[in-house]
Amino acid sequence: MKDRARGVVAALITMIPLAVGACITDADLAPTRSACPSETDFRIVSQVYERRCGTLDCHGQAGRPFRVYGRDGLRKPAKGEGGGYVSGGMVATTDAEVDANYHSACGLEPERMANVVARKEPIDSLTLVRKPRLTEAHKGGMVLPLGSAGDKCIASWISGKVNTALCVTELQRP
Repeated sequence: MKDRARGVVAALITMIPLAVGACITDADLAPTRSACPSETDFRIVSQVYERRCGTLDCHGQAGRPFRVYGRDGLRKPAKGEGGGYVSGGMVATTDAEVDANYHSACGLEPERMANVVARKEPIDSLTLVRKPRLTEAHKGGMVLPLGSAGDKCIASWISGKVNTALCVTELQRP
């Protein structure tokens, strides 16, 4: 009797991975995407984030929920490499880093971002906007004052049409 019980238990244990695997579909394995502003013209928006937020003592840290990669801070390692490194500004921000910055910005509050993009919530409901304006506590202080070129650059991206002139103006500011 004991041998038979052991056999049944062994058979059940063997079947568990099969049962769990049968519940997973291709949709479960694909990355989730919620509504986010367009990636078109995001490179210049990324440059504003890199310049104002991407230093190693701020969001250029691997452990931050909003992580910013770029040439003057944390670098995104290639697949198979270890942690990020600092290039000293010698190597331009890569497409992979811009893409990672886009997903970091969109992924900080994905549901809220989707609501803002759908015009169900105001832009200033996003932490991504409130903290640099210092309308919410921010250890880095006021980085992009309300109405500044950088603030308007970020808001224009979130609203759906990047105002590149304002982004360039922000990037020219010391």
